[in-house]
Amino acid sequence: MARLDFWKDWKLRYRGIYQVLLFIFLLSVAYSFYNQSNSNDLSAPMDVVRKTQSIELSLQNVQDFIFELPIPARNYVIFQGFLALESGFELSGTYLLIAIVFCCFSILMTASTYLSRWWFIIFQSVFVIWLITLKLPYLEILGVDNQMFTFIFVGLILAVGYYFHAFKEDAGLFQRWLAFALILIALLLLVILGSPVEAPVVFMAHHGIIVPVILSIIFIFNVAYEIILHILYILAAKKNSDGSSNLIHFIVLSMLYLVYVGLTFAKNDNLIDWNIVYINEFVLLGISAVLGIWGYKKRSELIGNQLSFRPLGGYVYLVLGILTFSVLAWVFKNGNDPLMDTFEDTIIFSHLGFGVLFFFYVLYNFVGLLNAGHSVYPVVFRPVNIPYNLVRFVGFGIVVVLVLRVSYLPYYQAISGYYNGLADYYEYIEEDEKAETTYKIARQYASTSHKHNFKIGQIEYKDKNWVEASAYFKQANFKRPSVQAYINRAQAQLNASLIFEALFTLEDAQKDFPDNGYLLNMKGLVYERLNKTDSAFIYFDAAERTSTSKQVSEIASVNRLGLFAKNSIDEDLPEQASLNNKPVAYQANYLALANRKREFIDSISLNSEKIPKALTYNDFSFIFNYTLNKTLNNQEFETDTILGLTKLSENEDFAKSLNYAVSSRLNYSARINEAYSYIYSLENADISDAGFYYLVHGLWLLDQQAYAKAAEHFRKAANLKMSKAKTYEAIALILDERLYEAAQVYNKQVETESIAESYLDKDPLYQFLQGNTQKLPDSFLYLWLRTNPSLQPNEKDSIKNHIKDSPFFALFSLKESEDDIINGNYADAKEALTSLNIPAEEEGLLIYQNNLIAALAALSNDQELVQLVEKSTLSVYPYNYKFLWKSFLEIEKGNQDKAEELIVAFGRQNAFFEVGVLFASQYLNGKDEMEKAYEILVEASRLNPNSVEILKSYTLQALRLNLVSYAEDAYEELGSLLSTEEWTEFSEKYQEIAKEMDEIPW
Repeated sequence: MARLDFWKDWKLRYRGIYQVLLFIFLLSVAYSFYNQSNSNDLSAPMDVVRKTQSIELSLQNVQDFIFELPIPARNYVIFQGFLALESGFELSGTYLLIAIVFCCFSILMTASTYLSRWWFIIFQSVFVIWLITLKLPYLEILGVDNQMFTFIFVGLILAVGYYFHAFKEDAGLFQRWLAFALILIALLLLVILGSPVEAPVVFMAHHGIIVPVILSIIFIFNVAYEIILHILYILAAKKNSDGSSNLIHFIVLSMLYLVYVGLTFAKNDNLIDWNIVYINEFVLLGISAVLGIWGYKKRSELIGNQLSFRPLGGYVYLVLGILTFSVLAWVFKNGNDPLMDTFEDTIIFSHLGFGVLFFFYVLYNFVGLLNAGHSVYPVVFRPVNIPYNLVRFVGFGIVVVLVLRVSYLPYYQAISGYYNGLADYYEYIEEDEKAETTYKIARQYASTSHKHNFKIGQIEYKDKNWVEASAYFKQANFKRPSVQAYINRAQAQLNASLIFEALFTLEDAQKDFPDNGYLLNMKGLVYERLNKTDSAFIYFDAAERTSTSKQVSEIASVNRLGLFAKNSIDEDLPEQASLNNKPVAYQANYLALANRKREFIDSISLNSEKIPKALTYNDFSFIFNYTLNKTLNNQEFETDTILGLTKLSENEDFAKSLNYAVSSRLNYSARINEAYSYIYSLENADISDAGFYYLVHGLWLLDQQAYAKAAEHFRKAANLKMSKAKTYEAIALILDERLYEAAQVYNKQVETESIAESYLDKDPLYQFLQGNTQKLPDSFLYLWLRTNPSLQPNEKDSIKNHIKDSPFFALFSLKESEDDIINGNYADAKEALTSLNIPAEEEGLLIYQNNLIAALAALSNDQELVQLVEKSTLSVYPYNYKFLWKSFLEIEKGNQDKAEELIVAFGRQNAFFEVGVLFASQYLNGKDEMEKAYEILVEASRLNPNSVEILKSYTLQALRLNLVSYAEDAYEELGSLLSTEEWTEFSEKYQEIAKEMDEIPW
């Protein structure tokens, strides 16, 4: 070891090959360490799982200035966690292993031809055994299911090997290697191209792993005393110039090393459980293997007559090292911990056994030289007293004794690991029964190992055998606990409703993995399940802050937002700046919280062209919450339309909910007719949700002042056990001026619920229905005045005087003005609206006044009123005064085509907006577009049959189009709806138009 780069003295072609092999060797060491540190994540990758929950909140209130009833709405929150239920097995790992094994064996076969006859026979026997373990008959190559191909390739390897060994001794290294490489390539191609078995290379690799494992163990034995050898090199490579002794230093350093290895052995054997840092067995192997690059060169002095170190001996060492660390990398990648345990024990047993013997070998042979400070390292393999082979034999004997001491445990673990590999193959080709059986066979050889217990737990979990799955996951954590096994076990316990057991499991997990983001997030989910909001928040927050994984942090923040939204926690919304870059689940929960707080979010965009056709639950939740958030600003569908999603068969599970979201968006963007067509279909689609839809629709109808239809919907909702539906029915009946019916409904509810008298005495609705006006606040006095047609003039005056200083007097005046506009009393409406002074703080009433002025200005074309309209404050919902005004301005500008287009669209928006329907039909009649006007009136009268003014307009329109039978039916119906005075006035107009139509020749 005089030079670290000893290969520089070699011939160029040999040096180049050695450097390539050295690079691959170091790469394989690094790759095995990487796989070791990530073994659990590679073999049992964490998949994100979600639980979507529907929550009820309210984005809007009924806009009636009195009750302002909250309109229930649904939103969806997403809680995300992790589960490890899928295999992390990848073809790439096995393909890489088989490629390395074949390459390494081709070089070993080449090297064997240079050995003496007995060593040549031993090596050839190893290769034959390896070929037999590949199970070629089971691959049915080219339809052959017997040993023919095994015999062919065994014969080829033996023949070629013997040819080079005995006859062609002058053949070059490359020539020999090429011959063996071609044989192995031919074998591999035959397997790939000729076997009908699924994944034949995987089959061959997993069955043929036995010999590579044995060779890896031999390599471990070979480097077991490298560290002591290099302690000797450091101390006694050269003679000390001052003649000082190296003996004490050698003894102390070697004993420290051996004691540390011994402590690791004791810990593995459960003899001690000290809180110290123990040696990582595979790091120990890595150090020994790297030191062995130089140590093997030194030991080659012993076998120089068999195999020259330069170059073939050096190649063989590196090839065996590459093979060993590649096998280890494959073992780690697949999480095959029984084989890990076998290698761990082999490393510790060999380093302890061979190390102790080599230590005494050095002392017994060179104690005098060490004490005198002489150079010992150059002659270390030239013993004086004890031969070096004794170290090998006795060291191996110690290893055997240690194996016997643990009852052949490493052997049984190796067998278990072999069966785990076979089970992985069966799992990969989806032969699940064979896989489960083989995992259970593996478990018989090593019952406490992680791999097979975890895999069987996964199988039981997928079969929904929660208790059995939990037991297997618990067993998996016996020796090698993993975050995956803890989380899977906790989730299995949750699924079995063993919530507190899940908490105890996670408490144990945190002892093994403190501050682990996966576990903290899972614990938050358990507390969320228990409705322990504070505790859930603490753990979600801790998971977000402490996790080193960006994904875990993001999911914890998603869960925290979901927790806030679900439990109505008054938490400020995070900044919107980067919302579009956040995961879909985060955006969905963000919108749910915003909807809970009734905050409109404009920083999240949605383009229908980018929406996937087949929605995931996360996609659906986001789109649903997004669509409802847009109702806060009365935004119409534009590029973010989701109308097409409901028609796709892939989204059948989401169709009803999406239709509800669509109806809400349409409703609050004033496209009432379309909205109601969607919610009508939902009411009749599924009885399980019909109550909710009836209730929501009833509240929407209250907004549209369609009180009779609202009461009908509330009645249906009450029959389906919707809470508050009876109260809402009573309110709707009151607003429809059916006070007696309202009192019956409410009194029946009071009797059913046994409400205390003290509560009823303070309940203004109850007092209202009892007629106790002296106990009513101004809002209910206004309601009494508005809805009680039996009031005498003096009673009306008395109430007006009582409320004249309250906002409700202005509201009463505005309601009367609206009635005047609908009935065509424009002069009275104008006088009332222009004379009404509403305080600035009554913003809602000012908007209402402005809306009515705009409607009156449009209907009467009054330029004086036009100047009074504040365009910016015109409402879209419940009535689209903004659209009405936009249409009117187009008329004013003389853009007739544009005006007509807008007015036709406007007239078809909302059958309950009587002013709007009358405005549209009036304009179209003036433009001689009578059929378009008729179509608008037909639809309006169908959807809003309780509107007398729309029915009157429809009757006259049908008459103008000579649709006499329709006109007569409607005329007859009006006879029962109008007062005598109103009937007389309407009849005169009807007869006048009928006479005009009779005079027109058709």
